[in-house]
Amino acid sequence: MIVDPRDVCPGEGPEKVARALARFSVDEARDDASFDEGYRALDAVFGPKGELERREVLSAWFAGQKTDPAAPIVATYHMLLARGVDGGDGRLAGVRDCYVTLDRAARRCVVLLSHALVLPAFRRTGLAALLRAAPVALARRAIAAAGLGGAGGDGVEVMLAAEMEAVDPDDRDTVVRLIAYGRAGFAIIPPAVLPYAQPDFRDIAALGVTPVPLPLLAVVRQVGEEERDDIPRARAESFLRHYQTAHAAEVSPGELAPIRENALARLAAFPGERVPLIRIPRGPAEIAGLAPALRSAVMPLFPPAWRGKAPLDDPARELERLSAAWPPG
Repeated sequence: MIVDPRDVCPGEGPEKVARALARFSVDEARDDASFDEGYRALDAVFGPKGELERREVLSAWFAGQKTDPAAPIVATYHMLLARGVDGGDGRLAGVRDCYVTLDRAARRCVVLLSHALVLPAFRRTGLAALLRAAPVALARRAIAAAGLGGAGGDGVEVMLAAEMEAVDPDDRDTVVRLIAYGRAGFAIIPPAVLPYAQPDFRDIAALGVTPVPLPLLAVVRQVGEEERDDIPRARAESFLRHYQTAHAAEVSPGELAPIRENALARLAAFPGERVPLIRIPRGPAEIAGLAPALRSAVMPLFPPAWRGKAPLDDPARELERLSAAWPPG
């Protein structure tokens, strides 16, 4: 079991987490057969939506072919498989994949969370909480393997990073995901300070189209510092830098540059060394706290071509719609 119970935030519900720890194992895929099993499960859900990299791409990462040990930021790919332990059949219950990125010079490890899947038969069991916390152990392993900070990774920053869609009052999933991660110790770097976008992963050359980046929210958990209400400027910048390290294996520098320039220009204009974070509401009573993460607030921070085809509402009107969709009580 890779999950350390101490890495699970109290907001996840201690009793539910304890039951999940007794019911499931979560371990790293170590061979091609395990990778194939996990990839098939992810592909069944995320593949039809175009939200999963091609098998050959992730297979190369899994085999270590995309990792440059001499790079300033070293990126490695990991897949975690959750299995039921009660009954002894070892059925696949869930999958989490991620990239562990380590900047030795800055003594900073950022885990880039990719996909998390709990199979239908195992939902509402607490397994999702384990999959949100398990990457912390991967970070500690990478830190120890690099000879930094001892076995516990003392003195090395650890941050979990996730890309999430801006809040859409007509899409409840955009809120549900954020609330779940908020209870797990995550917060949002204000898009007005770091307007992050994911590159276009389509085969641009084959399609003969212009790449269109996808604006997303930068969502982070500062491990061991979950209660702080700000993030150091350098750590906020590392969200972009570490993601682009992984993206550079598949995307040209020319496609990454405009994303980086758009984001860092706003960060450079921010006065101060600590960026206040957007606290994610824990429930409907606090839903107005998501106002800075609404599509109408986020999309104007990007070039018009990146904003998508859906029309943007007035921010005040969109907040009213969000509040109406999530009434308190």
